[in-house]
Amino acid sequence: MPGVRAIHTLLAVALLTVSVIQAQVIPQRQTSVDLLVRVTFDNDRAAGDRIRVELISETGTPVSENYTNADGRVSFHINAAGNYLVRASGIPIEGTVSENVRIEDMDKNRTLFVHVRPKGDTAGAVTSTKSNAPPVTTAAELKIPADAQKAFHKGMDAWEHNEYQKAAEYFQKAVTLYPAYDTAYNNLGVMFYQTNQVEKAREAFEKSVSLNDKNADADRNLARILIHDGNFPRAEDLLKKSLMVEPLNPVTLTLLCVAEIESGDNEGALTTARRAHQLPHEGYPLVHYVAGQALEREGKPQEAYAEYQTYLHEAPNGAEAGQVRSALARLTASGTATGPTSQ
Repeated sequence: MPGVRAIHTLLAVALLTVSVIQAQVIPQRQTSVDLLVRVTFDNDRAAGDRIRVELISETGTPVSENYTNADGRVSFHINAAGNYLVRASGIPIEGTVSENVRIEDMDKNRTLFVHVRPKGDTAGAVTSTKSNAPPVTTAAELKIPADAQKAFHKGMDAWEHNEYQKAAEYFQKAVTLYPAYDTAYNNLGVMFYQTNQVEKAREAFEKSVSLNDKNADADRNLARILIHDGNFPRAEDLLKKSLMVEPLNPVTLTLLCVAEIESGDNEGALTTARRAHQLPHEGYPLVHYVAGQALEREGKPQEAYAEYQTYLHEAPNGAEAGQVRSALARLTASGTATGPTSQ
């Protein structure tokens, strides 16, 4: 049975939760489309800023992620024609996933409205499990001076326009003005990561974690780097801490099951993967690949076979689809598991 070190190369699915890191999507033809996403409540009132918006490709691969501005707007530049969906989540709203939007080669600008419900408004809603718990505010954050907040918001505006270096400068100014600004340190780390300055990103995330032990984003972002480093025990600790604040976050659960199986904790990886599967987890089929690997190690080939089939059902063209089909063929050839493989 092949090892799971190859999972390292598949971690594009577990992107930095507050970043705009992009997975590599190879266009079939030259496409250049600006997609404007407007997040509104049912009465068409803008949902406001700090709404996390994820753009996901038709293969289930996360493409980009950003935050809305004060008008509930966020834009994405798309280089590949195809079907996409958008997931919105954040403090004031119940998590929501849009219908598919088709991007064509001839498109130049598209607008997508995503209607969301205020958190706590459950009348007729069936999506409450998609929401994330709000981050915990520290006493230090309540003391942030106005000039530091102003620099922070300028950084967010620059980030929205993909001006990463400029955003980093503003976030750096914010932490210089207020050294206890853990959220600004986290965002600074994301900008460093976005510009391939991994060691600087690590330092910023470490600082954010040290300032606020309940900053779920910083815990998750630092853990992602640690997984790439092979420091799975500390990554697991950080991810479990992150889940105490955001217990329903599919990115965190995906990262955790990867860290667990890499460290040899098959039972833990399987438990975490199944926990993720019980939640809406569009765009994160990797959990089924991990579950299949864990079950094979546990000597349960038929159950592993079922997990691999579930992966292909959710993402027939996903990043791990080739490995999954190979696993299915291997199990079938060995005679230890059987089933349809028509996907």
